[in-house]
Amino acid sequence: MSRVSFDRPGFFSGGGNLAVNEDPPWSRQLPEFAENCMAAVPDGRLDSRTRRAWAKLCPHHAPALEAVDGQSRLVHSDVNPKNILVATTNSGWMANALLDWEFSYSGCPYADAANMTRFAADRLDGFAAGFAEGQDTPLPANWAYLGRVLDMFALSDLVTRPLGHAVADQAAALIGHITTVPSRMNF
Repeated sequence: MSRVSFDRPGFFSGGGNLAVNEDPPWSRQLPEFAENCMAAVPDGRLDSRTRRAWAKLCPHHAPALEAVDGQSRLVHSDVNPKNILVATTNSGWMANALLDWEFSYSGCPYADAANMTRFAADRLDGFAAGFAEGQDTPLPANWAYLGRVLDMFALSDLVTRPLGHAVADQAAALIGHITTVPSRMNF
């Protein structure tokens, strides 16, 4: 999937085509995006201290994205077990399809790896090895960290969902953990 590339990074313009908008680099978008999302979090999901801490943490890590700002590969942006259609073969399991492409964009595929492991660190080792093996270019040593920083966009957006949204509540718990244990961003 990440071998599909586009002329530039950015969000798709919509309308069923794959034209890519001319958007600012991710490193410049993250601080404002996170701040706007924190202002839109429903009361009761995150306390004000956690919102402020997250809104400060995102700009702290955003400069790292300069290393991937120019990447323009297909990113699913919602890779998780429920969106992977699998089948058995003689040699084991095989992924047949990825479902739910409504969040896809042109950018850095490390975001997909971070999404897959967001709520299940125990998946990291096996999935990370397979992800790295499937890339057509060498990965930098800090690719997992860069993926986690890219995932700050998704986490910021997720917590804006209405109260009672189970995945948004998981994202809120993770944001709370990261803001109290900042080393969670590094692995």
